[in-house]
Amino acid sequence: MRHTRRITIRAVRSQTLVALAVALSACAEADSATEAVVVRDSAGIRIVETEATGRFDASWQVDDTPTWGVGEVEGDSGYLLSRVVGAMQRPDGSVLVANGGTNELRLYDASGTLARVIGREGEGPGEFQYLRGLGQCREEGFTAFDLNWQVNTFDADGSFVERTTLTLPDGITPYNLACDPDGRFLVLGWGQDAAAGPRPGFHALHGDLLLTRRDGTTETDFGPWLSSERIGSTTGSRPHPAGRATVFDLHDGRVFVGTGERFEVQVRTLDGTLERLLRGPRLALEVTDSVKALTLEVLLRNVDQARRPEVRSDVSAWEWPERLPAYTALRVDPEGIVWTRAFTVDPLEGETWTLLDPDEGYLGDLHLPPGQELLEIGHDHLLVLSRSELDVERVERYGLQR
Repeated sequence: MRHTRRITIRAVRSQTLVALAVALSACAEADSATEAVVVRDSAGIRIVETEATGRFDASWQVDDTPTWGVGEVEGDSGYLLSRVVGAMQRPDGSVLVANGGTNELRLYDASGTLARVIGREGEGPGEFQYLRGLGQCREEGFTAFDLNWQVNTFDADGSFVERTTLTLPDGITPYNLACDPDGRFLVLGWGQDAAAGPRPGFHALHGDLLLTRRDGTTETDFGPWLSSERIGSTTGSRPHPAGRATVFDLHDGRVFVGTGERFEVQVRTLDGTLERLLRGPRLALEVTDSVKALTLEVLLRNVDQARRPEVRSDVSAWEWPERLPAYTALRVDPEGIVWTRAFTVDPLEGETWTLLDPDEGYLGDLHLPPGQELLEIGHDHLLVLSRSELDVERVERYGLQR
């Protein structure tokens, strides 16, 4: 039995936006967006989808100027940031910054003063070979992830508790993971038989998505999912610049997951039951000549003159995915709103994040200026990594009005 109803989402500031404009620098306007959202039940699955014919701006507001910040051009090394890979606001207003360039966790107080340095480069307890991120994987304290997603747990005062290496049933460490404060880990496998060797050319890898505990116990097997679409050679492979991948998050006893193959996010219970589908507006996801040209331009920007002919030759021989990703990252904020990051070819473009309410559907988009990267979504703030034209990094907090 199907039940259909229509609801109206919150007011929006503007009603037109170029489909994938930020990502692709397109010049054709999207059709006028409509505010109608259709909610229907089908075979026990709640489907929440928008009737918008294009993207539009959300009514939410991000402050123009930061309320807090750290990161300097020169001076005391404790305030020089490099390869920041995460940040987390603590209950007392202090901010923990994962500074990958020095393999340190730096705690700055509410005034921006460096209060403590946690960890250092090394292979011992509480040390890091290649710091790669932060997570809230326990009710109190925090977790820092090392090179192969080793889980380093710290208590609320920053004291080291334990180090665990998560592995999949095949003994390989995850390709990607998410965690929740109850100590659950959602892990995705690489999807590649190490004994098979490199796979030249364009190819897609599929790995198992598993809900596990810290000790490796599997609670739910969600089956195979797209790990990544890649470009390979005889020596190895890397994600295709226009390739898709499965992204996911855990929140309030639910799994939020999608591949970006379409603008759709699945909401599943912890036992794997598909409960809800969230669908965004229709997007133009064709791989066009302009996408290919911009990809080449970005790649050439990052190599010296002598290597450019080689890069041009390599790219001209590439195979491409059938379609572009609808989104390339997924997070769920403390209020349960799903944020997905729009695909972009050029990292110098500002990020666009789409808001999907599990009940009200598509709420619109929020845009970060060029040179900014979203690190954390709070109840009333965003933590953002800003890079200057001289590549100086700075972590800043901006007020968020929902």
